Amino acid sequence: MVLLMILLLLVVGVLISGLALWRAWQSHGAGGGRPRAFARRLIAPLLLASALLLAVVFVLVAAPGEDDSAGSGKSLPGIYTLHQGRIYMNIGGQGYYRVPGADAGSFGPLGGPDSQNLGKDRSAVYCGSRVIPQLRPEQVRFVSDGYVGDGRRAWYCTRPKRNASYHWWHDFTHSQGEDSPEKPRPTDYVLVPLESVNAANLKIVVDAYAQDGVHAFYEGSVIPGADGASFQTVKLGQGDLAGRADDRYARDSRRVYFQGKVVPGAGPATFVAFRPDSDQWDNVYGQDRATGRFYFGATPFPAEVDGVDSRSLHLLIADRDRANHELFHNASGIWFWDDRGDGLRRGCANPFSGTPVMLSPGVWTDDRNAFVIRAVDEWGNGRSDRSLKARKTQLWMLPGLPASKWTKVADLSGGQGESRGILWRGSSQLYFAPSAGQNVFLNDALYIVSDPEGLKRDLLSAQYYVSVLRAGDIQRLDSSDSTVVCRVASRYPSTWEFWKQ
Repeated sequence: MVLLMILLLLVVGVLISGLALWRAWQSHGAGGGRPRAFARRLIAPLLLASALLLAVVFVLVAAPGEDDSAGSGKSLPGIYTLHQGRIYMNIGGQGYYRVPGADAGSFGPLGGPDSQNLGKDRSAVYCGSRVIPQLRPEQVRFVSDGYVGDGRRAWYCTRPKRNASYHWWHDFTHSQGEDSPEKPRPTDYVLVPLESVNAANLKIVVDAYAQDGVHAFYEGSVIPGADGASFQTVKLGQGDLAGRADDRYARDSRRVYFQGKVVPGAGPATFVAFRPDSDQWDNVYGQDRATGRFYFGATPFPAEVDGVDSRSLHLLIADRDRANHELFHNASGIWFWDDRGDGLRRGCANPFSGTPVMLSPGVWTDDRNAFVIRAVDEWGNGRSDRSLKARKTQLWMLPGLPASKWTKVADLSGGQGESRGILWRGSSQLYFAPSAGQNVFLNDALYIVSDPEGLKRDLLSAQYYVSVLRAGDIQRLDSSDSTVVCRVASRYPSTWEFWKQ
């Protein structure tokens, strides 16, 4: 640790010297040739020295110590590992930590797969690496979804949460050894004692929600004003998971809750949740079907944005395999929730004539035209920054193709009989609507068919999503046959954005 601190101080010193030389270089004009030339010659070596010293620091920090080998030990159920007669726990992305005092000979899981962060030995019960005070294994009467109780008291062991006592410099000043109690913990499992709980009646509602017949709890904390007797799940109302209980929303006879917080204005009897299909971003929406109002988590959609009416919305699409955004529409336009922090935004004016009707996933028709979704990811192409710049969703219009001009030709299958998509005829043109989207690099919901027989043949291949485009079986829509009528985008900061501030 002392060596790391010395190296870090050297880096800081070199950078300060470089900055001073840079300022000296900038401050000398045409008459300051010698200082300017001297500074210019030294700046590059100083910057190179800084980079090398930083590399050494990071290598030393990342290098495993002599005892950093619990990952090669025997995996136990849950987060625990047995190595060289000692018990360790794992925190995802941070590594292994010694469970002090744990008896390796009797250590094992407490509960099932829903309580992987709980363990026990012959004399103690553990939340992560911490002993639950005054609780012996034989006293446990209830354990589920991170909750554990002895009939009189109860606790909740959280998933890894941000550790308020951690600071970034601990990575340089504290030991990185797995056996060291000083090893930094940016996140940790937190033990939460349940207050005012009737532990004998404690029951899981769903995931981190629990109730004892009087009170309701989220992650071990009492939900103020919640009625435990009527506390229950909220169902997912649409999509691939429709009918299942959502684990973020819950309700009682009076209110709806999101992660233990009241959802303002939501009616519990008519509230449903939904998650976008194929979503990797953990976006959770809700809707009160009595009022039609949508929610993003606990936040209600506003009644207007920039003076434009955003009420009476209808969901157009919630499928991240087809679109990079969830789209809603009303008479005022097409709307989306910008998950980069800007809330509800209007993407464009309403392009529909009448009510759009879905033809295939990501394809709609109205009284006059057809509309097709395209997902676009924009990446940096510079030498120093190839990060994600923006995620975009476009709506393309095929003019003059209302529902009456579309006919389903055939269901197309792969080599094992699996669905590959649908062959459609729109007026005189054949179109292919693939059953998969951008997860297999088919970013458009509809393609023009150039070679029907070639398409059927190439769909038999396991790599069909490459071959159908490479062989020219299908073509993307372009400005010669269609028009982009709506563009929405979420911007992502550049890797080097902080240099511009």
